Amino acid sequence: MIKNAWGARLLACVFVGTANWAVGTARAATDAEELQDLLAVLEEQTEIATKTRMNADFVPGLVTVIHGDEMEAVGARTVWEALRLVPGVEPSTDQIGGRQTLVRGVGGSFASGNMKILLNGRAMNSALSANANPVLNMPVEQVARIEVVRGPGSAVHGEYAYAGVLNVITRKESDGAFVRAGRFDTYAVGGFRHWTDDEGNGGSVSLGGWHTRGAGLDSGPDALYGGNNAPQQVLSNAPGPVDDEMEQRSFLLDLHHDALSLAFSYLEDGNGDHFGTINVLDSADERGVDYRNRYLMLNGRGDWTLADDLRASLNLGWQYYENHFNIRLLPDNFTWLSAAFVPTLLPEGYVVEGYYEEQRTSVEGDLVWEGWKDHRMLASVGVSHIGVGDSWQVVNVHPQSLEPVPTPIRVGLEEGVPWVSEDTSRHILSVTLQDEYRPVEAVTVTAGVRYDDYDDFGSNTSPRLAAVWRLDRRHVLKAQYAEAFRPPTFYEAAFSSDQAPALTRTPALSPETIRTSELAYIFKSESSEFRLTAFHSRLDDLIVDTRILGFANSNGVKTRGIEIEGMQRLGGNFRVDANLTLADTEQNGSGEPVAGAADRLANLVLWYQPHSDQNIALWLRHVGAREREAGDDRGALDGYETADLTATLKDLGVNGLTLRVGVSNLFDQDVRYPAFRTLDIIGQPFVSYPGDYPQPGRAAWIQLSYRM
Repeated sequence: MIKNAWGARLLACVFVGTANWAVGTARAATDAEELQDLLAVLEEQTEIATKTRMNADFVPGLVTVIHGDEMEAVGARTVWEALRLVPGVEPSTDQIGGRQTLVRGVGGSFASGNMKILLNGRAMNSALSANANPVLNMPVEQVARIEVVRGPGSAVHGEYAYAGVLNVITRKESDGAFVRAGRFDTYAVGGFRHWTDDEGNGGSVSLGGWHTRGAGLDSGPDALYGGNNAPQQVLSNAPGPVDDEMEQRSFLLDLHHDALSLAFSYLEDGNGDHFGTINVLDSADERGVDYRNRYLMLNGRGDWTLADDLRASLNLGWQYYENHFNIRLLPDNFTWLSAAFVPTLLPEGYVVEGYYEEQRTSVEGDLVWEGWKDHRMLASVGVSHIGVGDSWQVVNVHPQSLEPVPTPIRVGLEEGVPWVSEDTSRHILSVTLQDEYRPVEAVTVTAGVRYDDYDDFGSNTSPRLAAVWRLDRRHVLKAQYAEAFRPPTFYEAAFSSDQAPALTRTPALSPETIRTSELAYIFKSESSEFRLTAFHSRLDDLIVDTRILGFANSNGVKTRGIEIEGMQRLGGNFRVDANLTLADTEQNGSGEPVAGAADRLANLVLWYQPHSDQNIALWLRHVGAREREAGDDRGALDGYETADLTATLKDLGVNGLTLRVGVSNLFDQDVRYPAFRTLDIIGQPFVSYPGDYPQPGRAAWIQLSYRM
């Protein structure tokens, strides 16, 4: 039942759009030839679902494509913000500001990294955490489009393509620059350029970045705050301003000559510790960047046509990932009981600095053969090796005696401090087979399977079977069954290893698995689009955070729901985009709802274009209530609604110069992400932040961009 008035309004808008779609259907039927020509122009080609180019509406599974110009026009400023437009996807952040993408009701109590993140088709997920925050934080001005697969993608993409796949495709065929400024001392700048010669050889370069000082919101009480007149209150910096400073930088270079291409990528981001690494607020005097991620990547690719019906490609990749943090776990003048049960004063707090680096080398070869009538077959073989380089921590408290040390010391597993060992490595062999078979012109059946062998966690097989039936040029039916997996990350494995201290040690982890069934209907005309999807998933052996620095496999989860999408053009000046996701999740065995993710998501975008060089977009978003963890006596976290307004004026005095102004969270609504119940070091439960994690309110911004 829709409990919130905004949610009811948005749901009504979706069905109003559906009614308008029916009217558009009658009009479309009168001019089939014109429709055919228009659809040929509007076909959206993608490789993300099958590695073979295909219309996005005809691929197996559900693919959403959002273009960079639309992301800018609607007011999204980063890839992470633009993901809110995708049905079933709920972007969120954790206690330190790390980007999370929750898909189809699977919530934040699970470990992160459930989505495969690609940059121009190249995998970016680190083995440390399975995340790639610098890609999610990219400015949308650098992005040509993003492609999102909702649901399992391991049959093609292997590890981490668990709940979905995201491919960020940057601008390589245009020239331009941009500058943006906004509230909270937020600034962004960048540009891109491409070149080609008479033979079609050339390249492109793109660079950009942004920085925000942050809103410095009041945190509310934290894990150490005991309330008025409580002794713990003197130990806490809360309530106080959170350290939500953030920044991102990127440089991309792509070169191509005949059948060969070479790509170099540098991405980096950094953020403050927000609400604190262990949900303890740091001092307001310690604002700045506490966490930093850095990627360097070099990829070479060759594509050859060996025969009329045989194509081959070879990909060689090298990736370097670096993570550095310098944080304060406990506040200044914190007093605790040492190993001798004597109160110990930490005048500078409990300080930890850490460093981690890994390198990945990979080779992958693909063959596509179409020599068998009505079949297009893909065979791929890949080999990857991941090795950990320098990896250490420096602390100001001895991990065994729990006494302060006069000079910070470097520690590791030998001293009882869990962290990823420099000896950690992973070798992966993968084999993929896929057949796209057309028994008749209107039907395509895709059967595929991928086998992955890990030298540290064994092997996994990910099958997929899908069918697409094009009833006519306007109506498409889809059905798919797919499985996927996610291996434990190096960070998770470090806290389940026999070498980890007894306090944090958990049984050895198994990979997560998911099995999903989907049914979908698509309608498309010159003025209307409509999509209806039903899904059901079973997730097993989920890797969950059981306590501070501890991970274990849980019993699993079932999730089911529907996704409704619609687009309707109203005359030549108005357009309505809407989507609604309803998800029902329950834990296996107990039947309890899953904590963290919303049961309802909705978007409504109203476009008004009074002139070809003018556009106004109003983006309304609803996020439903989010359930609590078992044992948390707080009620469900209330949902919220936001409204973003953006106005665009093109060719402002100069051809190609565009001015955009916008306001996010126009009505300054209270937006909060859930803070979870956790365990302290003696195993007693407490609520980390009783008031959850408040997010920034209303923010105005202005942008100038130039395209040649």
